[in-house]
Formats: sequence, structure tokens, C-alpha cells
Amino acid sequence: MFRTIALAAIASLALTGCIKHEPYGHHTEPGPDNGGHHGGNTEEKVVLNERSDWSIRYVNRTVWEEDGADVEHFKTSYKGNNYYIIRMVRPDDFKDAYKSDAAAFFTYEAKCLLEKAQNENKNFWDYPTDVYTQLITDIYLNRLRSGTWIAFMFELDSKCNVTGNYAETTFTLQEQEATGSFSKWLGDWRVSNGLVGYDIKISSIDNNFIYKIEGWECGPAVSFQMNMEYLEGEFWAPNGNLYISSQYLGTYDDEDFGHGTVDELFMGNIFDSQGLTLLTDEGLDVAVMVYQDDDHAELQGAEVKINTDSGEYITKFHSMQYYMWAHNDSKWYPYNSNVAALPLAMTRLAGTRAADVTPSKERTATKASIHHGQPKVAQGGRNNVAKKAVRMK
Repeated sequence: MFRTIALAAIASLALTGCIKHEPYGHHTEPGPDNGGHHGGNTEEKVVLNERSDWSIRYVNRTVWEEDGADVEHFKTSYKGNNYYIIRMVRPDDFKDAYKSDAAAFFTYEAKCLLEKAQNENKNFWDYPTDVYTQLITDIYLNRLRSGTWIAFMFELDSKCNVTGNYAETTFTLQEQEATGSFSKWLGDWRVSNGLVGYDIKISSIDNNFIYKIEGWECGPAVSFQMNMEYLEGEFWAPNGNLYISSQYLGTYDDEDFGHGTVDELFMGNIFDSQGLTLLTDEGLDVAVMVYQDDDHAELQGAEVKINTDSGEYITKFHSMQYYMWAHNDSKWYPYNSNVAALPLAMTRLAGTRAADVTPSKERTATKASIHHGQPKVAQGGRNNVAKKAVRMK
């Protein structure tokens, strides 16, 4: 089954050799000025100027006609001659990660955008679903989590420097009552392919939207227990399935394996003619839980399009697991080598149907997690396209 939501178009890439991963949460300083590829002067203090003649307004949550998904509708009004981008942050996260410093938030996001462009050999303004020049426009973003949000629109000059001009709005999205279609996944499940399996617990983080999944890579099947971590899954109302995507989990100093500072991520692997290949793109659908009845389901590998110099093909993810990306040697390290290959049969454990739907606590926000959690622009049609790959030896 191949689900689609909004992803910007990405260039083809030959899956040969090892592709250098720019670690999530770690960004190098931009280089010297060279048109749209460089700039981002971080030496000068950004002087903020909230423009009363600019505006960003949350309109409502609506249904995207092309796929039936919920999206958030915003309207902007801009009076300038440069570029602007839109970023979201929750007040508590803004305070904890940025000390409520809008200039620091804008600068960090501009650096991330510039680095993305540099890595893809583009100008930063060559992202029409991320960088805007329209004086008045309607913008539709993928669904946001419940709670209070601050939406910023802030201006960038031709070198991707933050000008200081901005507008903002604060709005609140109410938590919904859990529907039966959402609640059917809640509880404890045994997932197994007959050789390797885990007992997982599925609970709610945001009703009708985000699940918490605990227990992956735990139990006698693996040597290193990942019982301190959890995954997030997304409920997709149009078909009632639960999707697990590749995701950034955090950055920390590794004391168990001695790799120094590492980014922890959950990623998917494909199996091709040259062996196991790790796809390092964040946000790809890796697996989907397809419901069968009250006590049975199947965890299937999601389909992904692989672009190569000789053409493109569609395959399914072979497996998924926790990884470390070490800053010191720029290498990927799995926690466990013996992980369950997809698909997996899911059987509900006795007495765990319709578990408590009180939302679980989320991870502590960091600058990196806020950046990588920014909602994508709704375009309809999700192209699950791989861009970065590493051959696993």
C-alpha cells in the first residue's frame, strides 16, 4: 500500500557508495557570500521589527480534497520585496529551546534552510513550497498537533540573512475526543515474523493523530534493549491505518558504545542487489499497520521510490531499526543487528483492547526537534522518495 502526502520534489540520486549524512541537530556555519548558496551572516545582531502592516492568520482546519487528509489553513499578507518563510513553535518549546528569543529562532531556521540548499546545490529560494514572495497568499500545512502554537512569518534577504522584519500570531488547536477508528490500535500487541518479534504498547500522544509506540527492539530477540526509547506513529483517517516514519529522536553523548556525540534516529532499510541499504531520509513512511479485525493486524513495509542514474523503481522497506549517527567519524551504527524483517503479524495481547486514551507525554523539545518537526506544505499526493542511502556492510 502506497500512501501519499506533501513532500517537496527531490532530485534523483544514484544509490552507490556512502552518502555523507548531515546530522540532525548539528549544523555547520555557512560559508562566504556567493549569491543564494551562501551568506547567512551570524556575526551581526538581528534587530527585530514586528511589522504592523504584515500579518499571518490561522483560518481553520479543513480537508484536503485530493486525499481527504486534515490540513491547517493560513493566510498571509506581506508588504516587502524580499523572501519570507513560515515557522511554527509551541510557547513552552520556544521558551525552553530558544529562551523565547525570536531572533535566535529565525537565525537557526535560516541557517537550516541555507544548509539544505547548499547540500542540494540550490539557491535557498528554489523551494516554492517553503519560501514565499506573494503579497497575499493562502497556505495549507499538514495537520498540527493539539495545543497552543506561535506562527511566525519572517523575512530573508537575497543572501538568506534574517532582516528582522516579521509578523506573528498565536492560536490554539483543541484536543479531540478519540474516535473508534483511532482507538482500535490502542493496547498491547505482539509483532512477529516467526523468527524475531517484540511486544509493543500503543498509546495516544494526540487523539486521532499521533501514537506512542513502546517496545520496539526490546525482549529476548535483541542484545541491546531499547526500552528507554519510543517511536511515534501517525493515524491516517482516510484509510484508518497507522504509519511509522523515519524519525529523529535526539542528540546525546553515547556512553554505551563509546561513539561520542551521536544523533539517535529510527530509520528504514531496503534490500537490493547489493545487500542491505539504509535510507537516511527523515520523514519517509517506513511501515504501515493494516487492521484485520479486533485482535489481528499486519505491519507491512511501506513502498518507497528509489531514483538512480539508470532509472527509478519502487520497492518496499525490508526492516526498520534504531540507529546512531556519530558526529566524530560520520558513520552510522545500529544498536542491534538482529532485527525483525517485515512484514510482521500483529496479535493483540489478551485484555488490552481500547486502552486508556489519555495523551502521553512527549519528548523534551530541542532546537533540532523543533526544526525537524516543522509541518510540510500540503500538496496532495505523497511521494515517498528516497534521497540518501548508505550501504550496510
